[in-house]
Amino acid sequence: MSVVAVAGGLGDLGRLITDALFATGKYEVYIMSRKSLIEELTAKHVKVVICAFIMDCDSASDAQLRLIRAAERSASVKRFVPSEFNVEYDVGDDVLPYPEKKYHILARRELAKTTSLEYAYVYPGMFMDYFGLPKVPSTLRPLCFFVDPEAGEAVLPGDGEARMSMTFTTDAARYLALALELDEWPANYILSTVASTVSLNELVSLIEKSLGRKLRVRYQPVENLLKHESIDLPTNLEIAKQYPERFPGGLDQFRALIADLEAGIALGAYDLGNLSDGHVDLVKAFEGKVPPPRRIEEVIEEAWGSGTRPYGFQEVLYNAISVPPGSHGLFLISSSVTFSYTPWSPRGDFHDLAPFLRNAWLQLRQEYPTLAAENLSNGKSYTSPSTPAELEAWLAATFIVTPGKNSTDLFRTMIKTRQMTLYFCPEERQLFLQGEHHLLDGRGLMNFWDRFFKALSSPMPEIMRRTDGSEIARLPPRSDDHLSVNEKHPGRGSQRALELLAPLATIEAPITMPVSRPFPQHSTQNCSQQLKAGVHITKAITAACKTQKLSVTATWHAAAVLATQSIQAAAAAVAPLRTAAIPGIPKVGTQFACFGNFDLRRYFPQDAVTQDIAALSNHHGVLPYVLSLSEGDKAKSFAELARELAAWYQQDLAKADPEVWSALGPMIKMILPEFTRDQLEETAPALSSFGVVDSFIKSIYKGKGGLWRVEDVWFGDTVTGPWIEHFVWSWQGRLCLNSCYNPAYYTRPEVENFNQLVLDKILEGLGIVSQGKL
Repeated sequence: MSVVAVAGGLGDLGRLITDALFATGKYEVYIMSRKSLIEELTAKHVKVVICAFIMDCDSASDAQLRLIRAAERSASVKRFVPSEFNVEYDVGDDVLPYPEKKYHILARRELAKTTSLEYAYVYPGMFMDYFGLPKVPSTLRPLCFFVDPEAGEAVLPGDGEARMSMTFTTDAARYLALALELDEWPANYILSTVASTVSLNELVSLIEKSLGRKLRVRYQPVENLLKHESIDLPTNLEIAKQYPERFPGGLDQFRALIADLEAGIALGAYDLGNLSDGHVDLVKAFEGKVPPPRRIEEVIEEAWGSGTRPYGFQEVLYNAISVPPGSHGLFLISSSVTFSYTPWSPRGDFHDLAPFLRNAWLQLRQEYPTLAAENLSNGKSYTSPSTPAELEAWLAATFIVTPGKNSTDLFRTMIKTRQMTLYFCPEERQLFLQGEHHLLDGRGLMNFWDRFFKALSSPMPEIMRRTDGSEIARLPPRSDDHLSVNEKHPGRGSQRALELLAPLATIEAPITMPVSRPFPQHSTQNCSQQLKAGVHITKAITAACKTQKLSVTATWHAAAVLATQSIQAAAAAVAPLRTAAIPGIPKVGTQFACFGNFDLRRYFPQDAVTQDIAALSNHHGVLPYVLSLSEGDKAKSFAELARELAAWYQQDLAKADPEVWSALGPMIKMILPEFTRDQLEETAPALSSFGVVDSFIKSIYKGKGGLWRVEDVWFGDTVTGPWIEHFVWSWQGRLCLNSCYNPAYYTRPEVENFNQLVLDKILEGLGIVSQGKL
């Protein structure tokens, strides 16, 4: 058994190194202090000397220099590890303005003189313990660098984009112990143990995500750090007072220590992503052989996360109407695709596609962990799997093969599941995804299928079964975290919410679907009817919209309003009792009220990482709008209605209304009573557009094994009230109208008639039939 001596083995880091060496069971370990006799090295047949002194004074430096010389003279010592447990110290002050680096440089010069020793420098970067203290167990004493989570503040140098590499102390010690197993240590050997590298802005975002709230972030020039004139974090001021023995020079000494280290990070000294090719990344060298190191995401979540993230403004609505798993509920989202698979080789014809689909689902869970989140009453909860068995349990519960069924069957009987669930109907070659609106919106559903088929065509086995917690970094922030939801002036957000809702209270002649009253109890079945326009009709519609400078979405919306009005008028004429009219209000309406959906991702930071993380999530908001079919005594033309709607859909929300973000939360809370009453009463169709689905989901995904082809797509959600959820999208050159409804209030022929009438109103409004284009 080899003998290792650890000088300073009872210190903060030295104790961890000693423990890690003992844990291997491969070494006889001796702890040395500065007063130990050098002769012990030979007497104990020490083969490796590790120095873990704190290099902050001349005496510590002198002790390390004497130890290097003694190791060189010893017949038994072959390897020496100096006390270099951060970054490259042999650089100028323009990279690392850290006075104590002179002690490390002296040790390097002494080691360079040796002829019998192999030596290595260990680079863990910054110790990530500091960003979890005092809540994460650590041998380090508390200090705040850049971020003070308990005080809710952060002070970053420059623009906050400086990158910092980090390792948790126990992992740095563990990998150093593993490094002793390497056969050779060339001269000037560099060993890195980096587990995470993030920018300071990203660090702040991770802490905010775990806290579930924003920090007060300030930026200061790097020059302030260099002059030790930096902004103090509140907790650091308390630390300086509580430990006078550590900082006999008082606050000035303390501030200088923090400033010098932060300046080094700001100037790039702690970004170890660009180390020379001659170094050895111990994390990669031992990957798969030992447990992976802790990542900064895990440490921050352990320290500052509750395990549950509070809901954002839009999610509050879906939480209010949420039901227990196994129950029929409102606004449970779903989507299906019909697909085919063609292998490149005839011998590669896989009859059972379930294993490939299962792996793609697992891969997507790792890339987009929000798919495995659970919606609780107090927020969205995600638990990172810590063992393969936990991953398998999730797969068993959320990927289900359903022989003999199709997506229509699954939608009809759909009830709430605990987590997002993917079904495979093998005979129909259909996939059916279902979940709650908390997790995915319409854009998120389209992005899901694109990412899913990319995972099918380009599998990544190396990430599928990770249980290292690294996926936590890809949990999406709430919309609230990307938007300025704080009020510009106290109370203005609530006031603006009232102003936004005010037009709904002024409607005198609502356009609604005729539904008999009193309303019956809603059915626990879900129904939908889809109408697909032909390719030539769709081309004619698109061309006419382009010629008349109308958007297809606004054209469809106008047509849906007019179709509803026509059905309302017809019902009032032939069956006065089968109406939803209120006494004193005309039975044929002229005003249509709706809550329009807006994708909020366009207002998020446009960097690729943010946009990709936000791709599979719920980031939509709703705003009320009242469309009047006349202006005074003059009826509006179809084109006028469509242009008015287009202007509303296409507005830049923040530019048009600077207080809109602060109004969304109060507005949602104000409308909750309308969605949470025992009997829902709204009868006007709800309208949502997916746009051109081909822009998000490709028809063909080519992979190594073959070709995956998406043949058809479908989107819908559940309805428990007396309205129709009416959707529009185009796919492979065909306009699709889909209406989801509750069969307690509508029959299938009625919904089919509504869909057809909407299409007829589109054609009529655009003048296509009269122009002889069909």
